[in-house]
Amino acid sequence: MDITPKHLFDITSFLENLTTHPGVYRMIDQHQKIIYIGKAKNLKKRVSSYFQKTAKDRKSMQLVALIERVEITVTHSDYEAFLLESTLIKKYKPRYNILFKDDKSYPYLVVSRHSFPRVYGFRGKVKATDKYFGPYVSLSSVKDTLSLLQKIFPIRQCQDSYYRARTRPCLQYQIKRCMAPCVGYVSQEDYQDQVALLDRFLNGQLRVVLEDVSLKMERAAELEKYELASTYRDQLILLRKLQEQQSVDTDEDGLMEVFAVANIGFEYVVVMLQVLNGKVVGDQHWFVKLKDMDEDDQVLGSLLSHYYFSNELRSMWPKQVILPVASTIDADLLSSISLRAGKNISWIYHPRETKARLQKLALLNAKQKLASRMSGKLNHEQRLDDLVEVLGLSQRPKRIECFDISHFQGEASVASCVVMDERGINKSCYRKFNISGITPGDDYAAIKQAVTRRLNSAVQEESLPDMMVIDGGKGQFKQAHDVLVEMKLRQKVTLLSLGKGPERVSGNEDIYYDLGEPPLRLPEGRPAFLLLRHIRDESHRFAITGQRGAVAKQRKKSILDDIPGVGAKRKKSILMHFGGWQELEKASIDEIQKADGISKKLAELIWRSLK
Repeated sequence: MDITPKHLFDITSFLENLTTHPGVYRMIDQHQKIIYIGKAKNLKKRVSSYFQKTAKDRKSMQLVALIERVEITVTHSDYEAFLLESTLIKKYKPRYNILFKDDKSYPYLVVSRHSFPRVYGFRGKVKATDKYFGPYVSLSSVKDTLSLLQKIFPIRQCQDSYYRARTRPCLQYQIKRCMAPCVGYVSQEDYQDQVALLDRFLNGQLRVVLEDVSLKMERAAELEKYELASTYRDQLILLRKLQEQQSVDTDEDGLMEVFAVANIGFEYVVVMLQVLNGKVVGDQHWFVKLKDMDEDDQVLGSLLSHYYFSNELRSMWPKQVILPVASTIDADLLSSISLRAGKNISWIYHPRETKARLQKLALLNAKQKLASRMSGKLNHEQRLDDLVEVLGLSQRPKRIECFDISHFQGEASVASCVVMDERGINKSCYRKFNISGITPGDDYAAIKQAVTRRLNSAVQEESLPDMMVIDGGKGQFKQAHDVLVEMKLRQKVTLLSLGKGPERVSGNEDIYYDLGEPPLRLPEGRPAFLLLRHIRDESHRFAITGQRGAVAKQRKKSILDDIPGVGAKRKKSILMHFGGWQELEKASIDEIQKADGISKKLAELIWRSLK
């Protein structure tokens, strides 16, 4: 990596010597962090545009002010530049790029390479040995497709362990949804015929499949294979029904993807509908908040690059893509996507009839999703404002942390700390504290330990909360209060606790906010109370989850785990040698030493620990 200091980076000289080839450029700040990644057909022309004196948008002005140096990578073509840009953006997540939060992998349908293949849904690391169809936009669309395939193509979907263990056909054979290859009820040739039909169907060739099944049915009847002919007949009926039930009548088979964009201020959403053989089979959406309104035209282009270039494995490429009417997408980007697909994709801006209705449907989805998101944000802001009014605060709390304690009869005490910021619950900031060194079941001591540990780290990290909420009554409130006073933070942090109240009924909680004042009661439907109950319930859920995990871990723990020199391998060796704990407890030092990998010294240590 080039670590040239700022005063040695001569931008004029750099631009004069910059190549005119296509490639990718990276803007780097004084902390050696990549803050923007872009691609260009002409690197010299594109990078030079950032440093011209003519008026620029606000985002570009902020970006240029932070640039310490620029790095470039030359590529053979525009297409390679798009691929590299997509890869680098996903890796570095630069501050000034439009980032679509989509780290999870997409699901696929997989046909295994066995002699009698299995079809199943999959998400994870790809195996080169199998054949993948996708990506699909959601797990639900994969499950729906598998359910449909099971009715039409009698191909096994069971796991290999189940398949190998069969000695007689299962229920799927009885209801004609599997050909029972596990017990040899079908030849490999006939089974592979069904796999070939499935392959064509998943590639969107419904009409070809219909013709093929019809032809196979006639051929089987001519050869007097009437049972096989009846199987093809039933298959043909199901395929015909599927064709009739398609909600949208299209001129051709295949995959179509429809994009729509909606925004309210700086908040944007891009929606994509996936239409297979005329039927909407799934949808995907991406939210993004822009830093500047001048980025409007970049949203859809950035999304298309992200969606079509970030998936390393893609077998289902659309024949047609419907884009918003007024969008202006870089022609080089669209041609690069077609190049990666290995076929010409039809990009449609002004659809008619059925396709126009799909375009309107996608836009309706986008507006609805954005309205729901903004409604939730507005609701959260109203609750914060009401909390400010109830407590007489000078401003909204930017960070609220809530604590709860969970234990099982005093065992495995765990404290949770959940966080709510100005946008709502922020799970990335959650913390969990394993409580130790206290009397089992002492919630007061547990709260004191959790709050102390959190405030110590908050002071070091400069991440002090504006408000702390304790799940508990006056006693828990006092413990947290004393810690704040001792650390001289009481004036900086607003403290509340939610007690169950005399009836211990949700909605009648006592809210403690001052040791010298009686508890406050709020109506159950009041926005401030709803906010406090929301974060309290989330803290309770997180605490229980953590505590159950801690108990499960302790249940699996044995005396051997605490003995130095006994790892997982030696522990397994000892248990395999004696066949269980009972025999091990009876064993002498000499007998323990006979287990693989156990020395006499270690055997003595194990024996003493057991006794």
